[in-house]
Amino acid sequence: IDYYLECEEGDKRLYRITTYAYRRFIKLMEKISRTDDEDDLLELYAAVIQVVFNDRVENEEIERLDVTDIIDTFGAIVEIIDISVNEKIRYLGTMLGGTMEEDQGSAFDEYDQEKTQEDIWRSYGDNLDAILQICIKSMRNSYKECLESDLSDLLDYVVFQVEYDREK
Repeated sequence: IDYYLECEEGDKRLYRITTYAYRRFIKLMEKISRTDDEDDLLELYAAVIQVVFNDRVENEEIERLDVTDIIDTFGAIVEIIDISVNEKIRYLGTMLGGTMEEDQGSAFDEYDQEKTQEDIWRSYGDNLDAILQICIKSMRNSYKECLESDLSDLLDYVVFQVEYDREK
């Protein structure tokens, strides 16, 4: 992960997503999926930027950004998180015998259409909770350590641990 947000006070660098930030991101994405009002969406996009940058971007800095900059930054963040985090969560879900809504086969197509984006984000939260349980119970990490960790690195570690346990 390496993304820069240009602010008047200087560039802000996004180089990792903590587990805590991702948990907050999921909650905001659930709200975004329920929101149709453009002004509310813009506020939620700004909140996502603040959350992912671990509150290092001030409200005043976001207010000075052009609307297109906020939308573009939000889009880039969603793409970065999908590639660096969500793909790994989907992979782990498959490894552990579960499936994510987006990965289900044609027998579930009608069911998938009934699922909302909110349900999909909620499933990421549920999977994150299961992953944290693995980290705490099997790998003996503390909850605090998990929340402060770079989630992408933590997921790589969990994938390694699950693959290792399967080989035994």
